[in-house]
Amino acid sequence: MRRKSVLACASVAAGLLLGPVPAAHAAVAPVLYGVGSGDHPGEGLVWVSASSDTALTSITAHLYAPGSAADAQEVTEVSDFTPDSSTGFANTWRTTAPLRLADLGTYRVKVDLTDADGDTTTAEGTYQYELEANLTDLQATPQNPDYEHQDVTVSGGFTVTDPRTGGTTPAAGTEVDLEIPNHDRTTTTGTDGRFTAVYTVDDPYSDTVNAWLRPAEPWYQSRANESVEVRAVQSQTRVTLDSTDVYVKAGQPAAVSGTAEVYVGGAWKPLAGAVVDEVWDDGDGGPGVAARPVTGADGRFTGSMTVPRTGRVDVQVRTGTYLKYSGYQTVNVYVANKTSLTSFTATLNKYSELTAKGLLITGRQLPSDAVNKVELQYSADGRTGWQTMKTVTPSGGETDTGMPFKGTFDAPYKGYYRAHFKGNSNFQESYSSVVHAQRTPTRIIDGNASPEPVRKGRTITYKGKLQHYTSGAWKAYGGQKVKILFRPKGSSSWYDMGNTYTHSDGTFSKGFTASKDGTWVAVLLYPAGTHLVSSGREDYVDVT
Repeated sequence: MRRKSVLACASVAAGLLLGPVPAAHAAVAPVLYGVGSGDHPGEGLVWVSASSDTALTSITAHLYAPGSAADAQEVTEVSDFTPDSSTGFANTWRTTAPLRLADLGTYRVKVDLTDADGDTTTAEGTYQYELEANLTDLQATPQNPDYEHQDVTVSGGFTVTDPRTGGTTPAAGTEVDLEIPNHDRTTTTGTDGRFTAVYTVDDPYSDTVNAWLRPAEPWYQSRANESVEVRAVQSQTRVTLDSTDVYVKAGQPAAVSGTAEVYVGGAWKPLAGAVVDEVWDDGDGGPGVAARPVTGADGRFTGSMTVPRTGRVDVQVRTGTYLKYSGYQTVNVYVANKTSLTSFTATLNKYSELTAKGLLITGRQLPSDAVNKVELQYSADGRTGWQTMKTVTPSGGETDTGMPFKGTFDAPYKGYYRAHFKGNSNFQESYSSVVHAQRTPTRIIDGNASPEPVRKGRTITYKGKLQHYTSGAWKAYGGQKVKILFRPKGSSSWYDMGNTYTHSDGTFSKGFTASKDGTWVAVLLYPAGTHLVSSGREDYVDVT
């Protein structure tokens, strides 16, 4: 746009008139602060700003054609300067007769100054000889648009004063730059110098609308009537909720709905196309969960959000170019905390003891002591007949990442297990995954120590058969280490007498030197990880 050059011209003109004036002192030559065309270059007058220690008695300005050489002949000179106080500043002079030069442009100027005590100065400057554009009747209609009247018509007219003739005419067929925040555009004047443009206000703050003419020749636009302020009117809004209480389970979305209205034309009407802010707040700086539905043609809105816990949702029509914030309306959202039982395992050891453990997650809150219980349950088929084998209390850990629980109890050799959290009105019930635990039972039959009685120093042989229960029947269990234990008469301690291994038919035997009376027994003490321990019949032998 040409506005920058226009402003530069205005700045030069102002600078010439506002230059500082040094204090007078003896034998000081006159000082030229500037020369220019002032605020109305269309008049063709010359302004000079200067000072001296005594009164200036002579001012002569020599003008040289735009772009001329340093030694070129002057085009004209003027010396009819008279003091001018119209600017409000001292030390300013202007000519009385307008210049009627042939060409527009920037003229080089030499100014001769002489003061009352005979001191002289010759200084150079420039003179802008250009068209003067004047904006008249700049209007924005309406100047205060509202919700029902959002389009603004900008209109006005331009005249141009030519210093070459001194004539003022309509600026016909000339481009006009309209400066409007976010809506800059260019239009063209008609034969009468007038222009019209329409834009829609979309900013709640005031718009400063400026119009600048763009003639092809050097020009300056008068500062008069250069802008108009446009400010939108914001109307009152309100929200009516469908319900002020909403109940959901954690993880399920809460629907907050209602109707928004705007007060225009003296009545409340449905507010269409407006954003409604629905912001959840638990009163403790919780995460910024929000929904921002847009109202329909009937003003209806529904926002859906998943909130982590009980709290409130503040509902408000968002402010806009034509809308004020509505008052807050509050919806109470009650959330039953989601719980879960994770990392659940059930392990059956060789002694048929089952250890079940896992993690209870209740979210942000810790259940009360009466509620913070986990039931460890058993079922033969994993579907029906669940029974609680033990109840344990989770402890330690974090409620949102998992509180550990663990319990051990005697259990069948095979079965299905799960953990159960009953919950209450504040916590949802939950179950762990179902896991299967099993070990193969074993037994030692036909256990016998012989002969009975036996003489001291003779050999006692313990025999038996090891079986395991597989495929629905007891079968020989060969290749397994069986330990023989002995408990002397009158003792409560068992002593390890050594090991033997079962044959393929499950049988085993091992001999020992008889030394004292006591009881003998065979045990499978270190079964494979899939089997249970077992022991045979205890057999008492007298040693004579």
